[in-house]
Amino acid sequence: MGDGEYTTGAEPRDAELAPVSANGVDEALATPDEAAAFQLRFLRLLERRTAIHTMGDSTSVPRHVAADLLRSICFVLGIDPDRPEVPRSLLSVDLEDEYRRRVDALGRRVDAAEKLWRDVCARMPLIENIALRDTLKNLGDFFTWYDYRSMAHETPVMIDYPLCHPVPETLQGIDYIEEYLRRLMIEAEFLARLEVEAIERVLRASAPDHIELLINLYEPVATNAIGLALAGKNLDQLVIAEPARIEIESRLRGPAGRRGRVLQDAAGALCNHLSIESTASRAYLSDLVPDLLARIEVSLPQRALRGVFVG
Repeated sequence: MGDGEYTTGAEPRDAELAPVSANGVDEALATPDEAAAFQLRFLRLLERRTAIHTMGDSTSVPRHVAADLLRSICFVLGIDPDRPEVPRSLLSVDLEDEYRRRVDALGRRVDAAEKLWRDVCARMPLIENIALRDTLKNLGDFFTWYDYRSMAHETPVMIDYPLCHPVPETLQGIDYIEEYLRRLMIEAEFLARLEVEAIERVLRASAPDHIELLINLYEPVATNAIGLALAGKNLDQLVIAEPARIEIESRLRGPAGRRGRVLQDAAGALCNHLSIESTASRAYLSDLVPDLLARIEVSLPQRALRGVFVG
């Protein structure tokens, strides 16, 4: 075996492969006998997955491949490979059967995510933005390239389009894609409730090069919509004229502590006006308020809300 290879069945000797060793089971959560038994079952599972990956040709694989196979197994079983804790529910089960059961469940999640992707594509308004267009296409390719049986922790897709609220980078594999698509659907459904021409007016006012820039489309549109709701104006144009901006400024004057509540109330009123009933969608819009408030706190003293609520 070369220095860069790992032979299945051998005791790992470096931190990268530590989860397959006895140190990979927290003895505060397991007895020594349970830890040893789990270690053996885990190594046998890794050995079998390696054999399947190499089609039975070899018991040795490059160390980085062994590490990826191990991380994939950990992902499927719900084990954090960077922490020693193993769920107690895994200590007494047939690990092979449990792994197969969870892989089957993972396959169903992949199918559901692909359906969600198709729904997002159908729901997203036809707004010109290269990053959004390319990302939607690339997400479709994910379902071709994602190997949830051997590399379940990987996310083989290029995602350029930035969400208003980014997905945590700690998520991996289908966990990341599901959450990205869930958030993108929230944004798509919000934008779909508004006129495309009005959306494009806001985008041109906030970023003239919005077609080519890596910008989120939801954020400037939602910001203006909250502003119009605050001013008691309709959403027909979406861009904010000076009289409406003056009204917004007037309603934001007063103690700084109340501005956040005023904006949250406006976000709630906007959801009601647009018949947005989903708790997740309402929360997504509400979560825009803290960033919006920070921009307002900087701009309000200079009477420069034109840079926040565009027109």
